[in-house]
Amino acid sequence: MIDQRELDAAIARDLSTREGIRTRLETLAVGDYVCSDRVVVERKTVEDFLSTLVGGERSLFEQVGDMARHYGRPVVVVEGDGLRESRDVHPNAIRGAMASLAVDFDASVLRTADEDDTAGLLETLARREQERDDREVSVHGEKQSKTLAEQQEYVVAAIADIGPVTARSLLAEFGTVEAVMTAHQEDLLAADGVGEVTADRIREVVGSEYEPE
Repeated sequence: MIDQRELDAAIARDLSTREGIRTRLETLAVGDYVCSDRVVVERKTVEDFLSTLVGGERSLFEQVGDMARHYGRPVVVVEGDGLRESRDVHPNAIRGAMASLAVDFDASVLRTADEDDTAGLLETLARREQERDDREVSVHGEKQSKTLAEQQEYVVAAIADIGPVTARSLLAEFGTVEAVMTAHQEDLLAADGVGEVTADRIREVVGSEYEPE
């Protein structure tokens, strides 16, 4: 399955002409390509990837977090050249982003040269999943039920889009989700990796009156 927004690229058209490949356009809630009930792919050009690191409208980590919640094997494809040559993003920020995707979200980060290369990779992924492993394609995905600890981490991470690493640090410091939610700002700062900006954001989200738009 291919997300409707990917029609701007030539990949969907390329795949539809390949022998033995059947494609279907959908409005996908997460990802750009669904290869099976466990593999979902988010495609980023190098420019797109870098822009998400400097304040895009929807962060890469939010997108991949959504993928990881619905699919067991999220994949991020970074397409094109020049990833390391950007003058606007420090190489350490790029390395940090890739490390976070792999370690915090259990996502595979794969590089491709161009759209043709990406199409070839998608074909390989789909054939491996559907033909070799006999897996179905599902827009809803198939992921094992979360453990209690994973559910707790998910709730805390969603407080203010703080991410799984900080969520685990807060839970280790306070012990329960309830304690994190009711902690004072100065107490939040005691958790590893929590600075004033993060503490402010948590208290703002938890303590502000609900005002529907």
